[in-house]
Amino acid sequence: MRFIIERVLLALLCGAWLAGPALAEKADREQPVHIEADAVHMDDARKTAQYEGHVILTQGTMSMLADRIDVSQDAQGMDSGVATGKPVHFKQKMDGRDEFMEADALRVEYDARTELVKLIGSAHLKQGGDDLRGALITYDMNTERYQAQGSDSGSPAGRVHAVILPRNKGSAGSTKP
Repeated sequence: MRFIIERVLLALLCGAWLAGPALAEKADREQPVHIEADAVHMDDARKTAQYEGHVILTQGTMSMLADRIDVSQDAQGMDSGVATGKPVHFKQKMDGRDEFMEADALRVEYDARTELVKLIGSAHLKQGGDDLRGALITYDMNTERYQAQGSDSGSPAGRVHAVILPRNKGSAGSTKP
């Protein structure tokens, strides 16, 4: 059971799911992980775990709230995780800045093999005053690039909506594109 719990945590927290290793609070990785749920089902033989009912996952400044989190490991030791909710909510402090990154979506998927994070369904990503909305937001942890797609709901005429605040010249930590 300990093996599965460690794999669950690795899958959920590798790169802090959304913020990526360059942006997430680095000290969070050294903090203990706390998971609360109404129920958990673990299968060591299949290397899967499902946390259900008001799932709260925290580690340092990172928190995730979901209705359900499913995690699995394949034969090569690669992890994947899926969080579902109405919505799933994620929040984490940005490294070296007094600023938080927050995200909401109906479904959040993480694949360790590709290091892709997908926010699916009414996806919303907010960092500081910057804001990105769409049906699907994909974050590539390798390249630290975002991609968003619009939909028929959540934004006018099925389009992506972004708000990017101007950066002050010479302000520290304002390296976002």
